[in-house]
Amino acid sequence: MKNNNEFKTKSSSTKAFILICIGIFIVFIVAKYTTDEAFRYNIDTNLLKKQVSESNLNTIEINSDYNPSIYAYDKYITILSKNKLIEYTSDGKSVAELDVNISIPLIASNEKYMVIAEKEGQQIYLISGSNILWQNTVEGQISQVNVNKNGYVSIIIKNTIYKSVVLYFDLNGTELFRTYLSSSYATCTAISTNNNYLAIGEVDYSGTIIKSYIKIVSVELSQTDPKNSIIYTYESENGEIITNINYKDKTSAICIFNTYIQEVTPDSNKRIYDINTNDLFIDISLKDSIAIIDKQSSGLFSYEYEVIIKNTNTSSEGLYILNSDLPKSLLVSGNNIALNLGNEVQIINSNGWLLKKYTSSKQISNIVLGDSIAGIVYKNKIEIINL
Repeated sequence: MKNNNEFKTKSSSTKAFILICIGIFIVFIVAKYTTDEAFRYNIDTNLLKKQVSESNLNTIEINSDYNPSIYAYDKYITILSKNKLIEYTSDGKSVAELDVNISIPLIASNEKYMVIAEKEGQQIYLISGSNILWQNTVEGQISQVNVNKNGYVSIIIKNTIYKSVVLYFDLNGTELFRTYLSSSYATCTAISTNNNYLAIGEVDYSGTIIKSYIKIVSVELSQTDPKNSIIYTYESENGEIITNINYKDKTSAICIFNTYIQEVTPDSNKRIYDINTNDLFIDISLKDSIAIIDKQSSGLFSYEYEVIIKNTNTSSEGLYILNSDLPKSLLVSGNNIALNLGNEVQIINSNGWLLKKYTSSKQISNIVLGDSIAGIVYKNKIEIINL
């Protein structure tokens, strides 16, 4: 009996020791994967098989003679041609064909919604999955569109008696209000994640010095007390032009100007980032971060390139090193970042971890990116990358 008890005790101790060793090993591997770039590259490439190429991907055949407009959103790749919008999933199969009377599209997407409008025209559609949720015709010429994750839509219209008009629609296509700008031009808009605020970026060219403004509009007040619906206005530094706005949550709008990035809320603002001459590409469209490709000198007339991922909530920074020549472009969707390196595309997430690496024998000129899908666009086909 004593021997049995001793055996059970030794067996339990051995199991505990093995589990502790396994736990230590796992912690070590995770820590090394997180901090050691070369180790992470080897794991991603050789073990996790994150590297893909033309020979092992699903494809979509396209006819470039029809001048197709290609876009990705959510889990779909879409092709607009000859007033037809065809949606494809990651297996390359068509799942929807929608009648969309659009020739030159303006497109914006957010999670499961995509808004598409005629550039400098009047038609606009809101699409989700395989359905057109609503369509509308507006007066004037549409110059910009935006949609939030709940399907609320804003539109900038030009060439009316005003310099710009901004329209705001709910998920059902009901116009909730419109804002008229008589002394400045609207360049961009964004809608808060709870639909309560609309941020409008404006540029005033009328004075001797160019000025930009961010106006925060209360959706509730715009319907009950329109004269007092603008609850906060941020005025830029002299000579700055606002180029884009992205709401990261219910109240905070991230706004990019020529030389800096500012966070604007309904009652305050603060500087997020000062843009410098080493910054090649910047995108503020990540859900809670901004992505920056910059160059660092590595010797006489030689440079290294890196992706800085700056979290706008915590101000923490992640770093992803590019072992390549000058990057060609940066594209963002959701938490995904696509980096065009010429004959190679690397797709990483907002933590700076590699999702997929695509290599090609040809120069890559066009990439489309959604939340869970990407497409490498060639003249006669699209290579589909499932994320």
